Amino acid sequence: VKGETSGVVTGVVFLTPADGSGYEVCAGRSPGCTEVCLNGAGRGVFESVKTARLNRTLLFFQNPSAYFEQLISETKRLIRKADRQSMVPAMRLNGTSDLPWERIPVVINGQRLSDNIMSLFPDVQFYDYTKHQNRWNLPANYDLTFSHSEKGFAPTIRNLRAGRRVAVVFDTKKGQPLPTTWRGYPVTDGDVTDLRYLDPTGVVGLRAKGPAKKDESGFVVRI
Repeated sequence: VKGETSGVVTGVVFLTPADGSGYEVCAGRSPGCTEVCLNGAGRGVFESVKTARLNRTLLFFQNPSAYFEQLISETKRLIRKADRQSMVPAMRLNGTSDLPWERIPVVINGQRLSDNIMSLFPDVQFYDYTKHQNRWNLPANYDLTFSHSEKGFAPTIRNLRAGRRVAVVFDTKKGQPLPTTWRGYPVTDGDVTDLRYLDPTGVVGLRAKGPAKKDESGFVVRI
């Protein structure tokens, strides 16, 4: 909803995170982010939502043809909605997962339609957060923001030096200002909108939400 103030309609795909479905969808996760995953925030507390996310995840792994048919259909619907509202369509495929979508071909009933979903919709901006270290060769319309965790500062600094945005969750309370800098890098308030691909390079500051408010692992940075 925040993105609509910038003229962007965003669709988000939510799966059952980590290995909660019996299938791993967050291979780069840390113990901290697993514990405080936003899967349990907002509408994620409702059993009907949890069931929908589980069914969606099982469909992806057990019947990928049906999954891609549905994803294509809903992406087209998002584009039509954006057109009606004179807005720009954008999509997050990893709302509560971290799958390397740039390396997942779209195959339906044995027919390979494209190397990835992004190439099927070149006019849609796709974007996600990731904890993977090796997701660099991306389609032009797919933007990734690296996510800091309690695993250590080395991967975070390496990504910052390489010119990638890095999301850092702070213990800043709602309504309070985030730090202006962190580790020498400027901090952008990531709670204003979710449109990470519009942010400058540097640190994207996020306030702890849901279970993250009680984090003790170090995933949430204390200031």
